[in-house]
Amino acid sequence: MTAARLQELEEMAAKLLDTACKLPLGQDRHNALQEIDRFRARITALQRLSGMAQSPQPYDLVTRPCTIHAGRFRWDIRENGRPIQSSMQSFATEQEAHADGRHELEKLIQVSRL
Repeated sequence: MTAARLQELEEMAAKLLDTACKLPLGQDRHNALQEIDRFRARITALQRLSGMAQSPQPYDLVTRPCTIHAGRFRWDIRENGRPIQSSMQSFATEQEAHADGRHELEKLIQVSRL
């Protein structure tokens, strides 16, 4: 598979993620986010098979209970284990927090590739 085609697949995954984040909360949104994660895993596998895999990103996304509002959640993005960005708002569910954090992480990764 060519580098251009793999890049197209990555862009498609980013668009799918953006669209899925706009879905109303619920099982359909959760299922869509899971499918997108599987799609991204397949893209990574194709990159490795093509010998084009980039070095692993130093970022990870962590969801956690909100310390201000009981029963709500927030996300943190860490670089090499050090927090670099946190959600400003809290979310009703862990899945909602994760989806929002994933969207922010995607933007961070795209900027780091420039």
